[in-house]
Amino acid sequence: MSQENVELVRQMLATFIEVDEGLAEPERLSKFFSPDAPFELDDPVALDAQALRGVDEFIEWRAGWIEPYDDWSYRAEKILAAGADRVVATFHQRGRPRGSDSWVEWHYGIVYVVEAGLITGGRVYPTPEEALEAAGPRE
Repeated sequence: MSQENVELVRQMLATFIEVDEGLAEPERLSKFFSPDAPFELDDPVALDAQALRGVDEFIEWRAGWIEPYDDWSYRAEKILAAGADRVVATFHQRGRPRGSDSWVEWHYGIVYVVEAGLITGGRVYPTPEEALEAAGPRE
């Protein structure tokens, strides 16, 4: 089951990219998530964030997160099975704040919980190492 969970997360992230590029509507993401999947942001940078409920709240929070940037991108670096119901993904994010010539970079991780073919929750960690540690043993 764990490889199927990895593939589910991989497909969800590919759909996020399509949404970002205007090739898909955000509603397409709902097929990957349980309706009220909680997302927690264990990140001191995201002080205004609370536990978010459902993919719509996450998308709304994310839009506010990337709004201050003229250029912004991210990519998954690793997607790994971590037990029967967890998938850990590590990311690299890069952005150029509006009106600046400097770039801001961030490496972080998300642990997704997958049950019955749907993502039922996720937690964002400020570093890939913290996400990998929180996810537990990997397969």
